[in-house]
Amino acid sequence: MALRIIGIDLAVTAAHKAVILDPADNRFIGKQVSFRARPAELESLLAKAKKGLSGSPEIVAIMEATGMAWYPVGVWLHRRGVKVYRVNGRLTKDLRKVYSAHAGSDLIDSRALARLYQIASERLVRWEPPGGKLLALQRACREFVRWREEDIAIQNRLKAYDHWAWGGGLNGMIPAQAQSWMRRNWYNPWRVRKAGIQTLQKAWIAANPDRKEVATDWVSRWTARAEEMTRLYGSEEMVAYEALQETIKRNLDLQLQSRKARQNLSREEIQPRYRFLFPQRRLETLPGVGADSAAIYMAFIQDIKRFPTVEQFRKWTGMVPGSHQSGEFESKHLPLTKAGPNVVKSTLYLNAGVSRQWDVQFAALYHTQMVTYGKHHTQAVCACASHLASRIYALLKQERDYQLRDVEGKPITREASRQLCLTRYHVPEAIRQRNTVRYRRKQAEAKTERKYQRRQRNR
Repeated sequence: MALRIIGIDLAVTAAHKAVILDPADNRFIGKQVSFRARPAELESLLAKAKKGLSGSPEIVAIMEATGMAWYPVGVWLHRRGVKVYRVNGRLTKDLRKVYSAHAGSDLIDSRALARLYQIASERLVRWEPPGGKLLALQRACREFVRWREEDIAIQNRLKAYDHWAWGGGLNGMIPAQAQSWMRRNWYNPWRVRKAGIQTLQKAWIAANPDRKEVATDWVSRWTARAEEMTRLYGSEEMVAYEALQETIKRNLDLQLQSRKARQNLSREEIQPRYRFLFPQRRLETLPGVGADSAAIYMAFIQDIKRFPTVEQFRKWTGMVPGSHQSGEFESKHLPLTKAGPNVVKSTLYLNAGVSRQWDVQFAALYHTQMVTYGKHHTQAVCACASHLASRIYALLKQERDYQLRDVEGKPITREASRQLCLTRYHVPEAIRQRNTVRYRRKQAEAKTERKYQRRQRNR
């Protein structure tokens, strides 16, 4: 069957550019074509691609995911029987350097896209129109993740304020359920010192009228830290605690708003659409994967048949390390490719952090990474995320629910799995401290210093 390849360099506001490649002669046909997403202009482009061919030729179109400019072009071409491939911009960026290392243009980009089908067709995944309902679910999931990231950013900001204004984090000094109350009402250490332990204990009890027993033993630690901070700064005007507390109140209000918006989005948009489009809800049987996370995965995976192998799916997620081998040399410990959608990568990481606390197989993997290989927490969780991607692929490909199993492959209950995670595969705190980036940096600095001292002695 005759084949023609259309390489399309999309633009958001300007006209799109396209070239037509004839693989039989390995040459480009005619000049570069300019067109917009209009039926008549697209019809003209398709006619030029079919020119000189008889019967029903195979037409392939390659384009980047530029904004949403790809969608109307892709839908129209797909409806006309064209095989459409939407590719990651990194692929064309790398191939563009082959054409010209120091120049870039629409012509070079469109030619690189057309050549991509010849050079690495196995890296490409055919695009199928998702439909308006699935696109609506994708938009809602992206908005959900933005609110989640906003929540995390506010938490990090508040922790930074605590380290500056209170000489360290509040964890260990103030219970988690009391931290918001303290930040809103008692952030000024001079006010805390003046109020005293008994007044603060009564205020905390009054703030929890529905609870029968309210722990107040932590108040003495809090007041002791307040005394230290007043001696450290000498005057509350050195920090302007009252103004800082107003800033913190605004951040807390914004945090509550983001959490409420996320809950409403999940209840009113994500879950109804997700359950209508994917009523099987198989991914929710995975420990650590909730309904919102399952909706995110399905919104972007769409149809698992797009990925012929689990390796392709894992590469699509971006949660696999890069590789480099030459002769007898092979690089180790390369960073993750991060090639997949950011929404999927971040969700995989968060879910893997929960899965390793409930699924004994993930706990064993995490334990091996931390204890045997000396990886730090983030590296170990990323390894779990990569395995979580494989399980997601297996469930969708085999159309079945997940079953918890122990490290020997035997079925196990959720409670027994949790118990093994907490006992046999518990990572001691000493191991965690040994594997931290800060500890590694100190070890490297000490090694460098010892080497310097030896050189000085030899001189």
